[in-house]
Amino acid sequence: MATQAPQYRGDIASNGDLVPFRVAARDKVSPTAVEILLQRPNIEVVEDPALAQAAIIRSATKFLLEGDFDAFKHLKYIARAGVGVDNVKMLLAAQRGIATVNTPGASTDAVARRSLSHILSWASRVVQGTHALNNEQWPKNQPEVESIDLTEKTLGIIGYGRIGKRTHEFAAPHFGRVLFNDERPIEGSMDLDQLLAESDVISLSVSGKAEVLTPKRMATIKPTALIVNTARGTVVNPEALLQHLDGGGAAALDVYPQEGAGMFDEETMRKISKHPNFIGTPHTAAADPVTQKNLGIEAAQHVIEFAEEGTVNPGNLPGHTLPRVSLHEEAPEENGNGHAIEKPRIRLALTHQSVPGVLQGINDAIGKVGKDRGGRINVINQANREGRVGEPPLAMTLVDLELTGAEREIALQVREAIRKGGVPLLKDRAMLLE
Repeated sequence: MATQAPQYRGDIASNGDLVPFRVAARDKVSPTAVEILLQRPNIEVVEDPALAQAAIIRSATKFLLEGDFDAFKHLKYIARAGVGVDNVKMLLAAQRGIATVNTPGASTDAVARRSLSHILSWASRVVQGTHALNNEQWPKNQPEVESIDLTEKTLGIIGYGRIGKRTHEFAAPHFGRVLFNDERPIEGSMDLDQLLAESDVISLSVSGKAEVLTPKRMATIKPTALIVNTARGTVVNPEALLQHLDGGGAAALDVYPQEGAGMFDEETMRKISKHPNFIGTPHTAAADPVTQKNLGIEAAQHVIEFAEEGTVNPGNLPGHTLPRVSLHEEAPEENGNGHAIEKPRIRLALTHQSVPGVLQGINDAIGKVGKDRGGRINVINQANREGRVGEPPLAMTLVDLELTGAEREIALQVREAIRKGGVPLLKDRAMLLE
């Protein structure tokens, strides 16, 4: 019968004490997510940001300026409970050795459903019908409320990630044809200009903030086309969109270049929001309680993986300070030798600048401590991955040390030797697994 694999018992503090991994749950993160964290025996949820090693955030907490990090003196991991990471400046996080992750999967269905609901509202002429009834009119059989048969229309999806694919699945039964475009070389992806020229409905699911529907591109689409945007408000040029509406086209938006009450101070946006061919929701596609709960749960699970295993960015999501870094045996081909050794160990989680000689420096420090103690410290497993943010970029190294006694003392000696050995270390943890 196999022995149970070692379990996380806590982080080794500088005085040798075992301390829990501390998490700040900010921005009214789902209570369910907090409860999941509290159920873990060696994880503690804290209010004081100065104590937090990880933070789960939504939109209110921002890490965009140097000073935004000051209160989080020990922060090592930011988990954004949401699709985007617009409120985290990746370069500043990388310079501080902070790993990042977000939760795009949990809101995929909700955002794709919003795109489809906007399309169906447009095709059913819901806005026009409601407006007429509000004015005590009965326009049945009038052209302005006549439904649009989508089976004779073409849907073009720009951005074919999780949400784009899900939108395709939801919308395909309603349309005669579905096209898609993605900046990646995906089989079946159509040239963007061709997609714009052929589509009756254009749905945006891109991940970035750069303007996709520029004035030049907007001029090439069908005059009556519906533009659906549930991605980022900045991906559609607002002036060109207003011209499209004035020319007989339609728009259905959940996101805007500027959001909040102040958005209506801008004349173009005010005109768009009052336009009879406009359908809109105030960025609520993923704001329902179930989706928010799922976003929080996914963020909490990411934090638990980091707290108990040292794993960061488990889904290898792009755009973060680090790619997937893990010693989990599910991916031995990417993460060291992958041996499933079931002995007590110390796991070091080190974030540092990616420069030549770092791994040698870490291993030399381990070897020196072993030699000074009259023995040898066995390195069970090791993983090192480099990110793309920063110059030099941020990197992370995970090291498992097999120990047979004096674990905490040796762990502190190794950590101190690494710090003094010239490794450009930014953040470190020494975790006891037994």
